[in-house]
Amino acid sequence: MMKYNSDILSRLHEELLQTLREVVRVCDEASIPYFIQGGTAIGAHFFEGIVPWDDDIDLGMTRDNYDRFLREAPALLSSDYVLQEFSTEPDTPFYFAKVRRRSTRFVESEWVGLPIEQGIYIDIFPYDNIPDSPRLERRQRRRVKFWVNCFTAKSVWLWRWFGRPNNGCVFPKSAVSCAAIRIVCAVMSKRRIYDHLRRELTRYDDRPTRYVNIVRMPRDMIAREAVENRQRVPFGGMMLWAPSNMETYLRNHYGNIRKWLPEELQLNHAPEILAFATPLQSPTSRRISVVMPLYNKRREVERAVRSVLAQSLLPSEIIVVDDGSTDGSAEAVEALGSPLVRVVRQANMGVSAARNRGISEARGEYVALLDADDEYLTGYIAEICRLIERYPEADAYSTAFDIVDGGRRVAAAVPSYEGYVDPAAEALKRRFAIIPSTATLRRSAVGGGGEVFPEGMRIGEDQWLWVRMMQRGSKFCFSQASLVRYSRSASNRSASIYRSECTRHSIEELYDASQSDTLNEYIARIGIGKALTQIVRGGDEDARRAVRAFSYTRLNRRQLRRLRLLAALPKCCRGLVDALYRRAAWIVSRRGL
Repeated sequence: MMKYNSDILSRLHEELLQTLREVVRVCDEASIPYFIQGGTAIGAHFFEGIVPWDDDIDLGMTRDNYDRFLREAPALLSSDYVLQEFSTEPDTPFYFAKVRRRSTRFVESEWVGLPIEQGIYIDIFPYDNIPDSPRLERRQRRRVKFWVNCFTAKSVWLWRWFGRPNNGCVFPKSAVSCAAIRIVCAVMSKRRIYDHLRRELTRYDDRPTRYVNIVRMPRDMIAREAVENRQRVPFGGMMLWAPSNMETYLRNHYGNIRKWLPEELQLNHAPEILAFATPLQSPTSRRISVVMPLYNKRREVERAVRSVLAQSLLPSEIIVVDDGSTDGSAEAVEALGSPLVRVVRQANMGVSAARNRGISEARGEYVALLDADDEYLTGYIAEICRLIERYPEADAYSTAFDIVDGGRRVAAAVPSYEGYVDPAAEALKRRFAIIPSTATLRRSAVGGGGEVFPEGMRIGEDQWLWVRMMQRGSKFCFSQASLVRYSRSASNRSASIYRSECTRHSIEELYDASQSDTLNEYIARIGIGKALTQIVRGGDEDARRAVRAFSYTRLNRRQLRRLRLLAALPKCCRGLVDALYRRAAWIVSRRGL
């Protein structure tokens, strides 16, 4: 479930109402009857507008009027709008129509990458006759559902093994159903599937029936007389047509309707990508600076910066600290020509020094960190703003993230709830509450004027900072929205390149017998994990020091034994043995950094 920032939701509602006005204008001009339905009818009944947490608008038309709309609307819609339906856009996965605004983007996760128009939209559903016989109704509904699934599957496959959904937009299916859908999709064109679907949808349209319906949705039943005798209702400053006796329709549709729902039931469409025609900032987003350390990542950095510039809520600035790159990375950033982007150059001093420089240069009250290998989804800054508004006492905010490994994308193991979290306790459960590219930090909580990250430390510098913040009593806040892509296979990851460290800091110095066992166990986990990376590349002394320093651990004994085993092997064998172990762990868990 997407939880919108209030500024984003307000702007989205403006866009939806503007699109609705255009559709209503077209319907009035062409004398095409329509009616509001579903959640839009609830909004009209209780709020005289869009339901406060909703993110779409639904209209219905009887089949003959729907077909007229498909024929006449393309010529009547203004140039900034497009009618999306199979007849106008054959790649669409939707069997009904949408009117989208071209200059915007609203891409739900299941449709990412489809070659279709993906602007902010309103749905327009065809209503067909439903047989009065319950037996015939069930039979028609089963057939329609099957053909809808086949139609969608010609664009994108939404199920995994044994019909388990890829996302929340479809129901699970049996292996038999999936096999049948696969066979149909293999032997039939999308046009033939669409023709079969339309025949099932309209099977009873030549017979008098008591109800009309979207057919595959049992709750969308509307009495024919309610559609034939529509009523005017206020909605968003307009007067729209609705089914007569609307409260009766809503109670038949939803049962015991309520104006306000518990937060967990305030559902919407959770877009992965959201962009408006013009960039948007809010008072909260203007308090955020994005800091990006950069060293020889010309291939990746442009994508990373563009992901910030594409945010639905823009930050106040993007500071790219070029840490002595020699491959033209900084020039690639400057070529983007954005006034939000500022490139700061320094001699090569390491990622901690680059982050510290960026934090000291930042003007914002909060600093969002993004590595040049990684990228934000368009809602990251908006989600951080929402967390700041809801949890104002936190010093660090973060979100869930996906791990990109070559062509694969896997959801990282993260906390299972939103709110204040203990990163140490979560890490000991193998869950990542915060990593640099998901983190937004309050500058005053990390000492924004001086050394924040431990300069000279090349591995574990981020976790060193999290521990220091926890020791100072900082609060961490987490969101389950997955809004960052972490590149596991990116170039120049510090954990993949071993060089001796030159720093006055260490993981060992974080241990304090007076602090909680959980935090000390977390410190041991960091230190042993760092030593495992070092021992593979010849850091024997680092490994010996870690074995001595963290021998107190009870919860990381397996990793400690692994470290001792690698230290006992010849140096030429360590890399192969460790690589096999890591690969096996990745395959088994589908997690891990």
